[in-house]
Amino acid sequence: MLLELYIKNFALIDEVKLEFSNNLNILTGETGAGKSIIIDSINFLLGEKQNKDIIRRGKDFAYVEGVFLCNNEKLQEELRNFGIDFDEHVIISREININGKNISRINGRTITVNFLKQIAQYLIDVHGQHEHQSLLNEENYIYILDSFYSGEELSSIKIKYVEHYEKFNKIDKKIEELKRDEQYKLQKLDILSFQIDEIERANLKIGEEEELIKRRNLLSNAEKIYSSLANAYESLYQKSEGYSAFDEISFSLSQIDNISKFDDSYQNLKRDLEDVYYRLEDIIDRLRDFKEKIEFNPDELNLIEERLDLINRLKRKYGKSIEEIMEYYEKIKDEYENIENSEKIIDELLKEREECFNKLTHYADMLTKLRKEAAENLSRRIEEELRYLGMERAKFFVCVNEMDKFSQNGKDEVQFLFSANPGESLKKLNKVASGGEISRIMLAIKTVIADIDEIPTLIFDEIDTGISGRTAQAVAEKMCLISKTHQILCVTHLPQIAAMADKHFVINKETSDEKTTTTVHHLNDNEKVNEIARMVGGAIVTELTIKHAKEMIEIANRLKQTIKASGRI
Repeated sequence: MLLELYIKNFALIDEVKLEFSNNLNILTGETGAGKSIIIDSINFLLGEKQNKDIIRRGKDFAYVEGVFLCNNEKLQEELRNFGIDFDEHVIISREININGKNISRINGRTITVNFLKQIAQYLIDVHGQHEHQSLLNEENYIYILDSFYSGEELSSIKIKYVEHYEKFNKIDKKIEELKRDEQYKLQKLDILSFQIDEIERANLKIGEEEELIKRRNLLSNAEKIYSSLANAYESLYQKSEGYSAFDEISFSLSQIDNISKFDDSYQNLKRDLEDVYYRLEDIIDRLRDFKEKIEFNPDELNLIEERLDLINRLKRKYGKSIEEIMEYYEKIKDEYENIENSEKIIDELLKEREECFNKLTHYADMLTKLRKEAAENLSRRIEEELRYLGMERAKFFVCVNEMDKFSQNGKDEVQFLFSANPGESLKKLNKVASGGEISRIMLAIKTVIADIDEIPTLIFDEIDTGISGRTAQAVAEKMCLISKTHQILCVTHLPQIAAMADKHFVINKETSDEKTTTTVHHLNDNEKVNEIARMVGGAIVTELTIKHAKEMIEIANRLKQTIKASGRI
């Protein structure tokens, strides 16, 4: 649902901010005032291609921003998948500068125009003389038909169908992979056999690379380590000239021992020195052990280097670590066995495929049966609504054709066929219906599926082209009915529709010597009466047209109360 719309430097608009009602929003104005600019700005906001000509003359950029209620589960899923944070509202903005560069954002995050169009389908459905986002897209027909079906049976079967459809495709893909030409399989087996043998002969062990590197460091630095240990040992215990540290401490201990009997404090000093003596003795023993264990073995070092070279070669080919190499080994072993046993596996998969195909066909046939039942009812209901909307002799037929192959939705292709006049054959809707007819057909469809239609906002741009009198009143009544479950924005020149407005905006064009500006003004109750009086009587507003306007608004208010109480007209 569109809560707010901000437009700046767009076409003839300097700056406009609009707050919309949740129900029926009407846009009116004299011919040439630029009523459709608001709709054009919304289309631009939701991804429609525009060039820099829409930038207001003398400005560097055009900017449109909309605040939408974010309560559609599919919309929320799309935003989550794209990594966009949101709460109950989302803010969408789009800007184009004089260089033709477009920038689109959702909640401040830059997005592509393709993603913008992708989420637009969950926000607004536009219908008018030139833009019919959903009704002329034949891919939508099957979803409209499925939405119309009452009860859980169709959706339950569709879930089972999709489950088997995905399984069937997965099996098909597997069979195709296994049926690759024999030469390729032999080449692949040869490569896999070599790789398996190479890894097996290496006899790799998890953690051995780290141990080898540690041992190599020790062996390659053996001389340096031995020299340092020997020097430390000699300095502490076996000095070739003079006294060692051990000799000095032994001498010091004997001197303190000589005087320890004279005072207890000397006894404490003696004990401390004895601790140093024994600790040093322990260190000397450990140094001797380390020194004696050091050996320089060039052969072992060479073997370690060769082993590490082998591991590094395998890492370059099969993984960044021994763990990854072993994972790759398990994978290619399975692949080797699958190719070697492909004929047996193919036979098993073909049986599984046949079972899946039978179930898939069963569920597809059930979907077709239910859709044909629903199509008959939907055709009848839409024709009833079209008659109410002044198209008494129009024919509308929902055609369900069974196709040769399965798709995500079954085997059915759904067509909407239409004939406006008796004697004319039914043809595809997008080939025969005019813009005004398309809008009324969509109004009829939306009336029929209003309770289950998930698109929250509908835009009708001059739906009333070519109609008047009773038909105009019927269109107004249907629009009022739908607005109780959907937000509607409608550009109209008919007072019957304008009288139904929950929020009424008038669009004016103001011209000075220097520039022309389109403005938008939200009408209060008195202003609404005057605007409808203008629409009834033309440029001159009289007491009679004022009276007529008030009567129309009063009738509209009574109808709203009836719809609110009963949900019907």
